[in-house]
Amino acid sequence: MRLQEQHEMIDQWYVDACKTWNQAFHGATSRHAEKTFLVHGDRSLTYAEFAAEVTKFANGLLTLGVAKGDVVAIWMTNRIEWVIAQFAIYRTGAILLPLYSYYRKSELDYALEQAGISTLIVADQFLGKIDALGVLLEVLPELRTAKKGVFSSKRFPALRNLIVHDPVENLPGRHRFQDVISIGNVSDRALLLRESSVSPFDVMNIMYTSGTTGFPKGGMSMHVTNLATTTIWSEIAGLSSDDVILCHVPLFTNFGGLYAAPLGLINGSKVIITEQFDAAESLRLIEKERVTYIPGTPSMFRMLLDHPDLKARDVSSIRGGHVAGAPLTETTMREIIDVLGAHDIMQAWGLSECGGLSTISTREHSTEKRLKSVGRPIKSARIKVVDKDTGEAVPTGEMGEIWLGDVYPGSCVGKGYFRMPDKTTNTITTDGWFRTGDLGYFDDEGFLYISGRVDDMFTVGGFNVYPAEIENKLEALPSVLEAHIVPLPDRRLGHVPVAWIALSDAATISDVDIVQFIKHNMASQKIPRHVFFYKPGDLPMTPAGKVKKKDLAVRTKVLIDAREGSDQPNQVT
Repeated sequence: MRLQEQHEMIDQWYVDACKTWNQAFHGATSRHAEKTFLVHGDRSLTYAEFAAEVTKFANGLLTLGVAKGDVVAIWMTNRIEWVIAQFAIYRTGAILLPLYSYYRKSELDYALEQAGISTLIVADQFLGKIDALGVLLEVLPELRTAKKGVFSSKRFPALRNLIVHDPVENLPGRHRFQDVISIGNVSDRALLLRESSVSPFDVMNIMYTSGTTGFPKGGMSMHVTNLATTTIWSEIAGLSSDDVILCHVPLFTNFGGLYAAPLGLINGSKVIITEQFDAAESLRLIEKERVTYIPGTPSMFRMLLDHPDLKARDVSSIRGGHVAGAPLTETTMREIIDVLGAHDIMQAWGLSECGGLSTISTREHSTEKRLKSVGRPIKSARIKVVDKDTGEAVPTGEMGEIWLGDVYPGSCVGKGYFRMPDKTTNTITTDGWFRTGDLGYFDDEGFLYISGRVDDMFTVGGFNVYPAEIENKLEALPSVLEAHIVPLPDRRLGHVPVAWIALSDAATISDVDIVQFIKHNMASQKIPRHVFFYKPGDLPMTPAGKVKKKDLAVRTKVLIDAREGSDQPNQVT
């Protein structure tokens, strides 16, 4: 078959996506050269200025000996230099590993060893108060004695370079970020040759799972996978160079590092960066910068909606955005549309290991579908719901484990887990399906509903209980903003459910009312034995905005053990 005929048989979206982020970078920075790309505080860069900074930093990385396939980690909070480093790493053919800013000694130890990091790009402080340098010196005491520009570690032999932005202390073994920009002595041809060696099917990112249980796994993302999802997303969202995107989500997550700054780049949009999420600051920037598009988790949107500054701010520029990362209540979704005016808001579901998203719901779908489902599969993803033990597809409407597959090579499923062949084999089937561990079901119209996690399920007296089922029922109450169900060990039944509830300001519902509601609407094994009330944002969360259910279960047991035999109320302050 001739190449032209093969091309005609392949969907155009895949042809467009089958490239590297380097090609996307050159196209965008050329088309929108004079337009503002990034804004952070008083600083801004046009697309042309951004391209120049990335080129210089990439040359500096090559001069330092960064090789294709090396793992280069960024350990900083949001700033323009984060995005410069990100695209410079891609241009060298290295693999980016974003590290969460909350990492401490044990997490940094783990990442340096597990990923074999060759170059670490850091800041000495986060948010002006978190002592990242102190943690770094705990892990790498050799920094105190290293000679100028030379670093080596017996514990971490792969680590050759440390690059620091805004150093608190000048340590000779590290390179300053600005110095790396100026030291590049390789030719433009050398950088071009390196870029040309990068394939759409090369790994571009290692995205660590948030580590809510056990050690993090590094999901390997390919250029083609991420470009497929962002290209499709851009088309559905109607993004263009007229949009202004607010990046108040962490760049070290798939949310910020793919669906904020890079999403803005491929659309020629302006991207406003904040170092951390602060509802008051986000509302101020929405008004000042005339933000049109907001990404965020349900908790972030909830905090925007509940903030007292909302009524005083002009948020009329908002037209859309996307919400993902955790289950979304109907109340919050309605208020995002009606109060914030984000009529084009899209809810998404997916995994960072598989391009970040696989389903979406849009304004084209009915209100009921938008509020209750996570939408339909996007055209890059195949999705099936199966019996988790047999792998056989279950009937429509029946709950099972959700599996993801490619429409075209690399269009959805990543390469598995970095340096974890056993976990990769256990997750990706021999015929290419990715076991997500999420539970859900399809309705008759092809909309997907998420029912929780396989590992969230617990048994009560021998009966399987899925927390999301109870949470969805509770969140149907007008007074309930959020609900989370965790198991509590019980000598007789094995486990019993405990509810954590966030109420609306005007709510008068009590813990007894909560229990009675479930008692009248669900089977006895699903009735919460204890109820705690909290304010949104007060529970243990991952940086991606997901509640750490395992940590919450531990907290629950401690609280209940402490009040055994007492008359303490369930209200948590």
